[in-house]
Amino acid sequence: MRSRNILALVLLSAAAAACIGQIGGPGIDEDRQPICGVDVLPGPSPIRRMTRFEYNNTVRDLLGDTTGPANDFGAEEEALGFNNNAANLVTSSTLAEKYMRAAEGIASRATDPLTKVVACDPAVIGEEACAKEFIATFGKRAFRRPLAQDEADVLFGLYQVGRAQGDFRQGIQMVIEAALQAPEFLYRVELGGEPFEDEMNEGLVHLDDWEMASRLSYFLWGTMPDDALFAAAEAGELQTKEQVAAQARRMLDDPRAHEAIRNFHLQWLDYNRIANVSKDGLLFPTWSAGMKELMRKETEAFLDAAVFEEGGDLETLLTAPYSYMNAELAAFYGVPPEKAPPGPDFQRVDLDPSQRAGLVTMGSMLTIHAHSNQTSPVHRGKLVREAFLCDQMPPPPADVMITVPAPDPNSTARERFAAHSENPSCKACHQLMDGIGFGFENYDGVGRYRTEESGKPIDATGTIIKSDIDGDFEGAVELAYKLADSQKAQDCYTKQWFRFAYGRGETKEDVCTMDALSSRFAASGGNIKELLVELTQTDAFMLRHAGGAQ
Repeated sequence: MRSRNILALVLLSAAAAACIGQIGGPGIDEDRQPICGVDVLPGPSPIRRMTRFEYNNTVRDLLGDTTGPANDFGAEEEALGFNNNAANLVTSSTLAEKYMRAAEGIASRATDPLTKVVACDPAVIGEEACAKEFIATFGKRAFRRPLAQDEADVLFGLYQVGRAQGDFRQGIQMVIEAALQAPEFLYRVELGGEPFEDEMNEGLVHLDDWEMASRLSYFLWGTMPDDALFAAAEAGELQTKEQVAAQARRMLDDPRAHEAIRNFHLQWLDYNRIANVSKDGLLFPTWSAGMKELMRKETEAFLDAAVFEEGGDLETLLTAPYSYMNAELAAFYGVPPEKAPPGPDFQRVDLDPSQRAGLVTMGSMLTIHAHSNQTSPVHRGKLVREAFLCDQMPPPPADVMITVPAPDPNSTARERFAAHSENPSCKACHQLMDGIGFGFENYDGVGRYRTEESGKPIDATGTIIKSDIDGDFEGAVELAYKLADSQKAQDCYTKQWFRFAYGRGETKEDVCTMDALSSRFAASGGNIKELLVELTQTDAFMLRHAGGAQ
């Protein structure tokens, strides 16, 4: 059925084809600063294609398919640290082929037996009447809005082709295959609803209720709207900020919010990368492949609990003197037996507050940002600069030979890596990273706490410059508390969520939005769920420029 499915894709694309690829908007005059509180500034609203994460979740919620078909699509290209940046989500011919194959498999599984997806009985109301009923109900959920008549007619025509070649089931299967390849399913096509009537805001439109339902669900859940959101859209109850905020708060209490927030933190910190880490077995004999998975689970469990069960704020992420682990991981870290959990299940473990504080001292972070045979003040300092302060470190000069100093039983990492700061070609960047990274030297290459190296006492003094928390610090715990007091770190966390939520980088039009988000985040005490609600209240979320997908 592949040739017919491609034809169906072309036919169903007609209404959306003009939208795809347009990412601009009239915006503001580049020669002036926006006037916050006066200008209405939605910023660009690029058309958004589903990521693999979103595709798998959507077919699960649409058709009950839990096979993870998007796992075969190939990794998305990342931008600004996230894989949902609209500008990078292009559709190649190879991906289109994989969409087609996935649609065939999903449709076949969904219609076996047919009663899983078709509520009406074709023997009672007639096959054509039942097919039209299915197209109306399924199409509305697949496209996340009511079908236009011409869309329903195209799908019914495809049903008739399938029915003529086989039976009722084959006709329904062809409808599902076509719908799952349509841009209206794969993309969030937004045209907007009612335009502003005043001259100052000419060219701006409100999103319609169906588009708002999808913005909310894919931001907060990473999947399609549920019945409550669809009902709100049907009733026209997603137009005001108050209505949108009420839905956002409801959605954050749903287990699906855990998935989406976990996805954000996974990409922000890239802690899944620990699966690919290798360590020198002679230097780290207790390290194992199993330990990688335990550290990944620790980070995931800590983040889930910190957001949903513990303090729920950025300070908790940065300074919590506890983590989640099982007996094996606790033993690896050297947790005293009386504090360690008794078995394989992960539990909260209170740690020595002089040794551990939140994410920056977590085993996965320390292990990933270290070499296979020693620590890396450079990588650990770079982590703080880029992930927690949103500084972008430039690549090293092309003519600089990068040589990692070899481990030496007679020297410390601090002594070996000090040469970076002495080389004029390296000094400018390395003084931004190494001074921070040296503060992590109490943690070896696999994240265990230590007090000496090569028979010498550890010097974990660090220095941070060109930030709002400049100065010396003693060890990573003190650094964690400095970051918790940093406005720049708070603004960085806000910026990371902005990029993830809106699928793009910030522009000049977003200056007021960013300022408002930062001030409201601070006013909430750094509450993460409140930040997510506030992200649904901005001009960038509520409005768009007129003229299709921008």
